[in-house]
Amino acid sequence: MYSTKYLGVFLAVSLISIVAACANKYDASSIGQGFGADRRSDHGGITLSLQTLQSDKNSPSYLIEEKIVNDYMQIHPNITIEFDRLNTEQQKNKLKAQAASGEVADITMVNPGAQMKPFVDSGVLAPLDDILEGELKATFQGGVLNYYTFDGKVYALPYNLNIAGIFYNKDIFAKAGLSFPKTFEELIEVTKQLRAKGVTPIAIGAKDRWTTSFLFMNILQRLNSGPGFLQDIINNKRNFNDPVFVHAVLMLQNLIQAGAFDEGATSVDSLTASNLFRTGRAAMYYIGTWEVPKIETWPDKEKVGFMKFPTVEGQGDPNDFMIAPGTAYTLSAKSKHLEESKQFLKYLMLNYPTVAFKMNAAVGLSQKVKGDFKATSYSQLQIETLNMFKDIKGGEMNFDNVIAPAVAQTHLDQLQNLFVQHVKPEDVAKEHQVSWELNTKRK
Repeated sequence: MYSTKYLGVFLAVSLISIVAACANKYDASSIGQGFGADRRSDHGGITLSLQTLQSDKNSPSYLIEEKIVNDYMQIHPNITIEFDRLNTEQQKNKLKAQAASGEVADITMVNPGAQMKPFVDSGVLAPLDDILEGELKATFQGGVLNYYTFDGKVYALPYNLNIAGIFYNKDIFAKAGLSFPKTFEELIEVTKQLRAKGVTPIAIGAKDRWTTSFLFMNILQRLNSGPGFLQDIINNKRNFNDPVFVHAVLMLQNLIQAGAFDEGATSVDSLTASNLFRTGRAAMYYIGTWEVPKIETWPDKEKVGFMKFPTVEGQGDPNDFMIAPGTAYTLSAKSKHLEESKQFLKYLMLNYPTVAFKMNAAVGLSQKVKGDFKATSYSQLQIETLNMFKDIKGGEMNFDNVIAPAVAQTHLDQLQNLFVQHVKPEDVAKEHQVSWELNTKRK
């Protein structure tokens, strides 16, 4: 069963291992070749379905996955791998529907902890311990697989590991004569000044909802003087009516009302929010370090900085982070080609770190990377981000990765509602508590 007790061990060794090696920048021009007529759809062999979140053709994770898939099909001409590319919400909803009908893709994706537990409990996912035996298990950062382990069995293999913070446009701040805020109170003030100058202060993909939750949880973490609030909820030591939780809702509400986000933020998804920041239409973007590889493809990437989330009312340590043991590949237990799917997944994960490094996209991986980052073309932002992992004092996962899905749904709905109407923070907390009591068995 998943347990947060592994967090300390995991964080202690989460910095990517760097060993001496030489590597040339990967030639991305060859990526994507082999599709269409070269997909070998008429070969009479085996077709595997791959349901993936890699839907942005410009993102490094898309290119990495596609490169490895193409290589595998070239090595195994009897195998065709068909993509089903979806965004986060589409994939979550489709997976639930497919699980109910018993028609899950051969290879699909899940998030750790509470989000994947229902699929494990219902027998939808296949254990992967057999393919981990030997060299593959040793490639993962210490402790990371525990977030995908239930009753001693591993059910998913993650490709990324990230921390959250605030990306900011150095040019916009310089032109506005502003310094980056180091406290939440300064963030509110900077928000007002940027808004007065006609600049969107913070881009957020609130349509996806989890992004708002991620931000809220960072505020809660600061006001709680560190991680652990949700674990206290689980252990029945506290409840959602706790003053700390109520105050965190108020602080998020204050940020919204200060004009931090554009009107209609609930209709903006993460991809659109990223583009708003990329094109200089937003000064800041709160998101995880999985954004770094994408930023590296931008022509003006040197304008981007990354900062830790600030203290809130003097509370909290900037070296406590929201962490994201990321989305992971998993297999359908009812796949007609389970063994073939296992062999492909093993190949994918064994090759992921090397391909990512060569594509200049090895920041925020769940696996160890062999390569000398400083000797290659890795940027200042990438090196600074990697070094930030050294500062991690503590951390915790997002709400929907820890708390039961039904309660998480209430949480996401309540936070999204803050964008469209004023609600008493106490009422938001009360709705959380009612949902918790209705959807969990209290001992």
